[in-house]
Amino acid sequence: MNTLIIEPNSKGDYQLFVSLAKRLNVTFREEKPKTRTQKGKDEEVFFALAGSFDLPETSDEIVQIIENSRTNKEIDISWAK
Repeated sequence: MNTLIIEPNSKGDYQLFVSLAKRLNVTFREEKPKTRTQKGKDEEVFFALAGSFDLPETSDEIVQIIENSRTNKEIDISWAK
């Protein structure tokens, strides 16, 4: 026999499906949704961040772009004296 999996969007819809299954005398079972662990969430965030650094330029090219964007090549350290 085939299995039908229904994922309702609200608690009201869920109750409707449960009462319909009972009314039709259909065998059903309830399962809790699987929750992600904190470690899984941390790994997901890490890989999302790591993927954001996937640039077509090499690090040398990025340094060159930054250096070329400066208007003054000399670093002002007068404030540090």
